[in-house]
Amino acid sequence: MSRRWLIVIIVAALIVGAAVAVVAMGTRALAPARAVLHFPWTMLADEAATMNDCVECHEPEKFHNCTTCHDEHGSAEMANVPFNQLVLLAGDLLEPGYVAVNDILPYRDLPGTQVALLDLLEKWKVTDFERVALFSSDGGVVMIEQPNLTKSALLMPHVDGIRFADENLHVSTWLKGIARIVVVGANKPLSIDGQATSIGRLLLRPTRSAIAGQADVMFKSEDDGQVRKARTASRIEGAPIEDLVGFSAILVRDAQGQEHALSADEAEGAILAQIDGRIVLVLPGRGQPQWILDVVEITSR
Repeated sequence: MSRRWLIVIIVAALIVGAAVAVVAMGTRALAPARAVLHFPWTMLADEAATMNDCVECHEPEKFHNCTTCHDEHGSAEMANVPFNQLVLLAGDLLEPGYVAVNDILPYRDLPGTQVALLDLLEKWKVTDFERVALFSSDGGVVMIEQPNLTKSALLMPHVDGIRFADENLHVSTWLKGIARIVVVGANKPLSIDGQATSIGRLLLRPTRSAIAGQADVMFKSEDDGQVRKARTASRIEGAPIEDLVGFSAILVRDAQGQEHALSADEAEGAILAQIDGRIVLVLPGRGQPQWILDVVEITSR
């Protein structure tokens, strides 16, 4: 047998062996070759860079399918579905209050929509601020100083709510289910024992909830004629006064210049809260008409 025929036989054997190996390994062995031939190399390079970034937070064996990324960072858009989810805008802004998700992201009509957090703040006339805090419904909190916020800080649809993501911030700051956004403004219109502050700053301190406006209600059933009772109330969150000032009594001044003296017993459990855009000293032991509205100063006595 000539050397030429020997080379042909060896090459043929290698080809047959490779084919057998591919069949044994299954079609997954062909996937890389198919990808190179099917997709642009620039896109494959971008995907490789993304996967490399993922390795910083995830084990490689855990993200070889779509589930990991979509469960961690994915969003959902549901056209023509009006959700009732609300987001609370609070702190140092002119019009605080609850805002419907659909008013922030009208993705029922515009699939793929997203809004920059800075644009949202500008819409609510917030242009001069120090920081923004995002609170998720599962207890997550992210606080971002104004210099670290760029147009890449985005709010996007997520199931029936909103998620936050920013390619310029670490992925641990990306929250799903945003329930509250607190703005800390540059101005400090409040005075607590001579220290200038604002309601936005106080809402980022440890807060407390108060149950107020309790009322008994009843209803007579048309089915069995029985009258059944329940109790309704409002839950208000604010900064506890006892954590802000040490006192045996306090003097509270409102925006109209009126002063209100309260003993320690009268102010027990009081919180400074934001209600309908007003700074209110909530006194759980008293009826709502006795709460102090438009508070601008509190001093201990």
